[in-house]
Amino acid sequence: INSNVYYLDRTEPEPAELHVEVFRTSRGSSMGQVKLIQNNKITCLYSSLCSDFEYMKGHSGLETPLPEIMYSVKQDDFKVMNYENFKLGSTPSFIQQLNMSVHPDHAWWDREISNDAAEARCSAYLELQGGIADTFVLSYLADILPPVVQNKYGPLGWVPTLALTCNIRQLPQTNLLFIDGLAKDISNGYFEQDCYIWDLKGNLVATSRQLAKILKSEEKISS
Repeated sequence: INSNVYYLDRTEPEPAELHVEVFRTSRGSSMGQVKLIQNNKITCLYSSLCSDFEYMKGHSGLETPLPEIMYSVKQDDFKVMNYENFKLGSTPSFIQQLNMSVHPDHAWWDREISNDAAEARCSAYLELQGGIADTFVLSYLADILPPVVQNKYGPLGWVPTLALTCNIRQLPQTNLLFIDGLAKDISNGYFEQDCYIWDLKGNLVATSRQLAKILKSEEKISS
């Protein structure tokens, strides 16, 4: 239900080791840590708090509703996110099973509004092949958006995520989901990107916050 990831170094598509340590187990939850080690170096550190929604009980309230921007244009007017539009063969394998359509104001590769009028934001419909998302898929989707600062400033090259926190709030009831990501507070190239995911019945199912960095930001973003 909660995970924290620190990306300490680049992980390459080659063999790696996972070292798992369980800190605590109880009737209601468990907690542990995983180290991803490659070439004798820790490249990623992951900690998580786990529980089971099937057995959770308690009051629910103070709901976060679907954002108004979802209703600002028809779903059919959202633009399909296709990496092949940018460069043939550039679609990462881990998103080839994902259907994503982006709000027309957030489709930085094909939109009518200027950068000055644009937000550092990306709102989109998401659907992954294979049925309703489970907790693992929700964790994956919580970091699926491209860096949303691109919608404001245009292509910025590689924008690495340094730390990511994800909270799974409940399991969705619909295959199709809606995601809303917003960046703010750029300071010395670092910025926070917040993400919210709902099912189409209006249930908030996951949230995330990440710290990322725009490399050589003083060169890429004009004043």
